[in-house]
Amino acid sequence: MEIKLIALDMDGTTLQKDYQSISERTRTVLEEAIAKGIHVVPSTGRILGQLPESIVSIPGINYAVTSNGAAVTNLNTCEVISSNYLGAGSVQKIIKTLTRRNLFCEVYYQGQSYSELRYFEKIGEKNGMPEDLIAFIRSKVKDVDNVFDFTMEHASEIEKINIPLLSDKNHRVLWQKFSQIHGVTLTKAISSNIEVNHRSANKGAGLKQLCRILNLEPGNVMAIGDSDNDMRMLEFAGLAIAMGNAPDEVKAVANHVTLPFYEDGVAHAIEKFVLS
Repeated sequence: MEIKLIALDMDGTTLQKDYQSISERTRTVLEEAIAKGIHVVPSTGRILGQLPESIVSIPGINYAVTSNGAAVTNLNTCEVISSNYLGAGSVQKIIKTLTRRNLFCEVYYQGQSYSELRYFEKIGEKNGMPEDLIAFIRSKVKDVDNVFDFTMEHASEIEKINIPLLSDKNHRVLWQKFSQIHGVTLTKAISSNIEVNHRSANKGAGLKQLCRILNLEPGNVMAIGDSDNDMRMLEFAGLAIAMGNAPDEVKAVANHVTLPFYEDGVAHAIEKFVLS
């Protein structure tokens, strides 16, 4: 079937190493695809407010799937056309566990990310986070005095909870514990974090909702990604492309493997399968 929608993961896929920019080649290819009437849709674990200017400034990018599919937004009107919140009961269980263990989290609410910025500075120094990433987070995250109190105040409308930069032990323990909470799903964009969403919130489900609105079939969709949280959208898409830098389990669910992100793998795949 004809490709009419290209779903793109951001980090490790479309964006460069600074977590914000795209190459000139990638921008040109995306513009060419849009000129052919193809929907280009950022599909990311990021909150809406963390979509980089290099992407949202491209004319013709009209929709975004964010928070791992918990929200689908019309970028022209800022209308959330599909949402799938985590649920107050699940949020309370997660926050109580994190509070007891004195662990930090980042919460996604109404298209924005909320956290305690002082903690990002602390873990950045401790874990050697790249300065570009720290600067990006500080520019996008809204600072709150107490992230746990804030989360409990808005528990019924939380899109996602991200617990970043965990030790191996804490990652194993929390993954096992949170997996037992009915109604949630766990994914990770990098090995040391845990992203908690509603059970039915994932990038594949978000794309499915968008395709219903646009009257498209899965066979009309090309999806490109590199991480665990991309697997459901790769399984949904008629044409699934894994990045060259993706782990083997992601490559296993894809139809094809393109070049790594640092070699313009997204542009290469679109040129090969859509524009040629």
